[in-house]
Amino acid sequence: MDVCVIENGLNLATSFVLASFWLDPASYLAIFKVVLGLGAVIFVHELGHFLLAKACGVKCDKFYVGFDAFDIKIGDRVIVPRRLIHWTWGETEYGIGILPFGGYVKMLGQDDNPGNLEEEVRKSMKDGDASVSSALTPEGLVDRTKIDPRSYLAKSVPQRMAIISAGVIFNLIFAVVFAAFAFRSGVDYAPPNVGSVVGGGPAWEQNLAGAKFKRIGNKEVEGYFTYLDLAQEIVLQKADKPISVQVERPNGDIQSLEITPQVGLSREMKDLARFGVNQQVTTVVAAKPLEGSPAAAANPAIEPSDKIIRVDDVPVETRMELHEALIQRIDKTIEFVVEREGKDGEKSKRVSTKLSPNPMRDFGFSVGWEPIAALQQRSPAIEAGLQIGDEILMVNGKARGDLLTMEQRMIAVAREEGEVDLTIKRDGETMDVTIKPVIPSATSGIGPNLPIAIDSLGVAIPITRTIEIVEPNSPADSAGLKPSDELVSIEYLFSDEQKNDPAFQGFVKNPIKKLLDDEISWAEIHENLQRMKTGSKIQIEVKRGSELKKVTLSSVASDKHFLTFRGLLLKPAEAHYQSASWSDAFSNGCTQVWSDGTRVFRTFGKLVSGQISPTNLGGPGTIAVVATSEASRGTSPLLLFLTFLSANLAVVNFLPIPVLDGGHMLFLAYEGIFRRPVNEKTQALLTYAGLAMILALMVFVVCLDASRIYNLF
Repeated sequence: MDVCVIENGLNLATSFVLASFWLDPASYLAIFKVVLGLGAVIFVHELGHFLLAKACGVKCDKFYVGFDAFDIKIGDRVIVPRRLIHWTWGETEYGIGILPFGGYVKMLGQDDNPGNLEEEVRKSMKDGDASVSSALTPEGLVDRTKIDPRSYLAKSVPQRMAIISAGVIFNLIFAVVFAAFAFRSGVDYAPPNVGSVVGGGPAWEQNLAGAKFKRIGNKEVEGYFTYLDLAQEIVLQKADKPISVQVERPNGDIQSLEITPQVGLSREMKDLARFGVNQQVTTVVAAKPLEGSPAAAANPAIEPSDKIIRVDDVPVETRMELHEALIQRIDKTIEFVVEREGKDGEKSKRVSTKLSPNPMRDFGFSVGWEPIAALQQRSPAIEAGLQIGDEILMVNGKARGDLLTMEQRMIAVAREEGEVDLTIKRDGETMDVTIKPVIPSATSGIGPNLPIAIDSLGVAIPITRTIEIVEPNSPADSAGLKPSDELVSIEYLFSDEQKNDPAFQGFVKNPIKKLLDDEISWAEIHENLQRMKTGSKIQIEVKRGSELKKVTLSSVASDKHFLTFRGLLLKPAEAHYQSASWSDAFSNGCTQVWSDGTRVFRTFGKLVSGQISPTNLGGPGTIAVVATSEASRGTSPLLLFLTFLSANLAVVNFLPIPVLDGGHMLFLAYEGIFRRPVNEKTQALLTYAGLAMILALMVFVVCLDASRIYNLF
């Protein structure tokens, strides 16, 4: 019995394909590739067992991909037979079974269930021998002189070990072949470069926005090394300890740092320790702009795959240059010049369009600030002498205002190369600090219940759930909200149009978010609302004293604060790697298989020690979806996924768990050392325990897959 379990991207991310995927004809070609690929992985594993068994002279009765366990019937009528296809060639029956969860080779005298030993001995008896008991010694050994020499039981321990280990060995060999073909053909991948960072996280503190990793731990970042590899290496380092890294900053400086990963920086992977980095994006438009945004209203329209090359008279080549150009003109109408690929053999052309400012969606209230929780290295805050624990009370002698608009207010000062006076409270005393904001190269992301980064100053400040300011004549004022009201929950009130928009399906399914239980922060809610049209509605539940009150608010367009990217969705950065020769491709293939195999082994170590939650595992559904996603990107990405899957299968199947290949090897090692097999009752007990463990694991990961699909739709 062969079992494979895959960890989902640590999660490495694994995300499920949207329903629209199935409407694309190209998806069916991807599915066909996946079926062939996964079938090939199973076939190769069983082929190893089969060929070694034949080489050792063992008779093989069956060779199946998939299990032919049962027929699917309605009454006495067979609807789907247990064998989808089968034929006999020589002495062996070949076929494809109905259950696509593995495969098997049935050898004479071999059975995974030790309770069937006597039956296997009976089948292996030479013609004319009297009874099964005559072929078994008092010690439980098989008398090889009385059984068919072509029986598995008649073979020596080293021969049986070779047969059992051959499946894993073949998986590793073919994993190298898969990877070599991928590298020789060339593969596109996401490089391990940092885009934005999560505000208040370890990467934010070190100001790593735009940096490139050169080394992580003892592993050099070179050749084919992806953003996912980077994330996995961070997760798999020693827990709660600094990791030595080397980075190249945007200005070309190379620096060695010690960074301690932190849990809770991602809502999807909240139990995994991370640096808090996000994948780098380019100046290429990835998808249709957000509905209701200036980018969506542009005429001529902005299309996916357009490359932004100029903003007004400023040329832009990188995402950081684009960010700076947009920040400088955040409240002005701008001219966008994009390069558009030609269609039907036409040359590429340049298209110019106008984009108006994108007002922030506002509700007319803001919540309180807490003291500074983190400071960014080499920032204006450090230079001005600010400290963790300082609380900002006033800005230029006036009320501090909304923390969620503080960044824009400080950037406005930086645009004029000005300074700002902050009144702070430190250790019970107030003091004034003068600070000179800067225009940041990237806007930091908002993490789950994490501090809000003011990148122009280099401070990260948590927000409270208590309303501090209600603007006169605003939606909040009209609804009766008051300072000191405590936010309890937010419910998105979607229009029919929004309910049918794939971008909001996750919110539509779970529209109520609780703030009082720290399920989510107002900052995250506010950020989500910026993706929606002006006029979108929410219902807010607040606590006023002992009373609970619900009010409905509609967002309005701010006339003071604006959104930087105006509804544009940008394409993630991509690099291309191709081996120069077949020898180089196979060398890289060996390196990739070693990396994938050791990473899976380290993952299991983290699972056993409790440092990684089992909820990060994925089952057959995750394998199928990730494989289909990779296949839709091309053959090379699919081959590299099959490389990982083969290495995964090899490691998992060689774990010392009875019913797996590793368990068989353990029993054979005992027999080889002590010259007698493991006691039949003990072997049966351990085998059933191993089977129960594997079945429980399979049920668990299948349930995880089902919950992911349920949450998606």
